[in-house]
Amino acid sequence: MSTSLSEAVEAISLSPPLVVENDRAMQERLHYVLSMLGCDEPQIAWTDDDAAAMHLLESERFGVALVDIGLPDGRGIELIEWLQTHHPQVPAVAISASSRTEIAIFSALRAGAVAYLLKERDDLELSIGLRSIEQGGALIDAGIARRILAWHAEHASDLLSMPEAMLTLRERNMLELVVQGLTHRDIAETLSTPRLAVERRTRNIYRKLALGSRAGSAHPLSNRAVLLS
Repeated sequence: MSTSLSEAVEAISLSPPLVVENDRAMQERLHYVLSMLGCDEPQIAWTDDDAAAMHLLESERFGVALVDIGLPDGRGIELIEWLQTHHPQVPAVAISASSRTEIAIFSALRAGAVAYLLKERDDLELSIGLRSIEQGGALIDAGIARRILAWHAEHASDLLSMPEAMLTLRERNMLELVVQGLTHRDIAETLSTPRLAVERRTRNIYRKLALGSRAGSAHPLSNRAVLLS
């Protein structure tokens, strides 16, 4: 029996969060946004260093890790992969400076990030994104949808032995609608489904991308040049 969408994704506890961010202004913004969502000091753990983050993850319990993928030398993406290997129960959310850094965001999703947040969004949009993640969903933009479709087409033969990582026809159709510029609300209306169901399907697509990236030559960290572009 196939796994239903509701079974494939899980809600995430935003508390307590670990925030790995080296920009002071963004730290302050995230503190404000998290406090709006019920996460206040001393619940939030802060660090701007991947090694310190690993130490905290080994010694404390966290509901989620928000990781700046702009850390020096690509360490943010490496930290996400380390989390997947050593603490898979702690979901990682990638934080990116801009939607223009599509390659870095895509690499973070392949490494295992369950979602991403864009620093260029305002505080309300960040809070909406985090709330969606908390409910088991994730947001997506056209550039990332286009890369996922292209990646799955390129690695179709690699994924034959991993049917659980293959996109369904409905998932491909949804990504194509995103590429066309439709919002989650528009897609929900087009597919006659709740908006949260669209966002949960997006989260499931990210999970499949990470699974597929671990198959043989499609390993997420197999190409350092792609990671650091």
